[in-house]
Amino acid sequence: MIRQPAAPPMLLLAGTSEAGKSSAGEYLAALGSRRVKIRTVLVQLSSGRQAYHEGVETREGFGYDEFVAKLLALTDRGEAPLAVESFIDAVLAVTVKRTWPAPCSIIFITAPELVRVRRLARARGLTADEARRIIRRKDERKRVHEQLPAWRAIADHWIDNTANIITFRARLRDAFQTMQTSSGGIQP
Repeated sequence: MIRQPAAPPMLLLAGTSEAGKSSAGEYLAALGSRRVKIRTVLVQLSSGRQAYHEGVETREGFGYDEFVAKLLALTDRGEAPLAVESFIDAVLAVTVKRTWPAPCSIIFITAPELVRVRRLARARGLTADEARRIIRRKDERKRVHEQLPAWRAIADHWIDNTANIITFRARLRDAFQTMQTSSGGIQP
C-alpha cells in the first residue's frame, strides 16, 4: 500500500464585506500559502439542479464531503498551506474545519462599517453613500449580521481590521505562524 502524504494545513478566511479578506489572501500567499478562492471549488459543484450558495450557483444539496473532496483535489498533498477565501456560510466553514485531514483555522476579518465605507469609496472613487449601499447589500446578501454569533463561536482568529496595514499583516502573520507551528511546519 502506498501511503500518501498528509493534506496541507489550511486557513479559512471569512468576514464582513470589504473588510480585507482578499488583502489577507494576498498577504498569506506572500507568506507562502497557496491562495484559493472558494468560488473555484463551488463552481466544480455546479452540475445538477442549481441552488445559490456562497455567492455562486451550485448544485442543490451538494454534500460537504464533496466540497472537501474538491478542495483536496486542488492540492498536491503535502504542499504549502492553503488560504481559502471567502467563506460566507459558517456551517460550511465549521464542517470543512472538522473534516479537513490536517490542521485548519478559521480567520474572521471585520472592521466597522464607517472604516469599510471610507476604504471602498477611496479605492473605487465612489461617494460614501454609494460605498455604504454596496457594503450593506453585500452584507445582507451574505447574511453577515445574522451569522455573526456563529462566526464568533467558531473563529480561531478574530481580526479587527480597523488599524493600519502593518497591524493587519502582523495579526495575519501571527495566525499563519500559529497554524504552521501546530502542524509541525517551520515558521516563516
